[in-house]
Amino acid sequence: MGDDDDYLKALEIQRKNFEKQFGNLEDMGFVDKSKVQESELSEESDSASESDGDSDVEDQRSEDESSNEDESESEIESLSEEEVKPKVVRLEGDSPAPAIASKEERKLLRKGRAPTIAELERLRLEKEKITKKQQAQAAKEDSENLENDLKLQRLLSESHILAHNMEHLGAELTLQTIDYEDPVGNARRRILDQRIRAAAATNSRTGGLPAKLEKMPMKLRKGIISARERRVLEHEREAREAGIVLSKVKKGQLRDLELGKGATASSDRLGVGKKQKNRVRDRGLKIHLVGKSTRNGLRLSADEINRINNGRRRGRR
Repeated sequence: MGDDDDYLKALEIQRKNFEKQFGNLEDMGFVDKSKVQESELSEESDSASESDGDSDVEDQRSEDESSNEDESESEIESLSEEEVKPKVVRLEGDSPAPAIASKEERKLLRKGRAPTIAELERLRLEKEKITKKQQAQAAKEDSENLENDLKLQRLLSESHILAHNMEHLGAELTLQTIDYEDPVGNARRRILDQRIRAAAATNSRTGGLPAKLEKMPMKLRKGIISARERRVLEHEREAREAGIVLSKVKKGQLRDLELGKGATASSDRLGVGKKQKNRVRDRGLKIHLVGKSTRNGLRLSADEINRINNGRRRGRR
């Protein structure tokens, strides 16, 4: 009997705690099995007490008193347990992140005293000095990078001129092996001319190129142009047979194989493009046509319809 009573007490405490947090099971539509078991046990105890008779009345009373004392103790324990509530911590707030102390601040905290105003001011000045030094160093690096970028762009744009006046190969031209600051001879003349044209290209109608070609006999000019076209075709044929991929040329222009050679550019004498022949479209037999063919079909005007139908043309009377 003692074990059953302890079990019932534990169920009662658990039931009270559950009902306080979630509500009554019977209200939610469930059956409270603890109450059913308690009623069954009470019925069995009643039947046993009746069969025992009057001899066991005093013992039953003593057991009832002890059970009442245990129940009162269990109620006190349940009340003490009910007072303890879980602590809810919400992490959805907009509280700022905790500040991380610096090394100097941690040193001051280890000393067990608050930092003075002079110490705080000294720390602030040291931080500003470091930032100013970093800013000056970054500005110096930016200026050096910009200067190097300009030198590299100039080297790339003038390497085809300098390559014909150096003992090194084009692949070996670097900032150390090439004297791009003081070129001499034809290279100096071509480089200065290219820089002047690049500066004049912003406001020039022809993009820095001369408006007219150099004067020379017409037959000589035609002979040079035809020879240049033959060399270009031969160069492209050899590259195609060897499997070499050449750079693309703009439409209407010709590949310049003598780029960077000579004292003046060949484009000043021959131009940068090739002459396009006027092609006449072959329209077949010259007969009177009707309408105009478009991608949407044949368009017939009103005059053509009247002419086909032997009607009078519109005009002044």
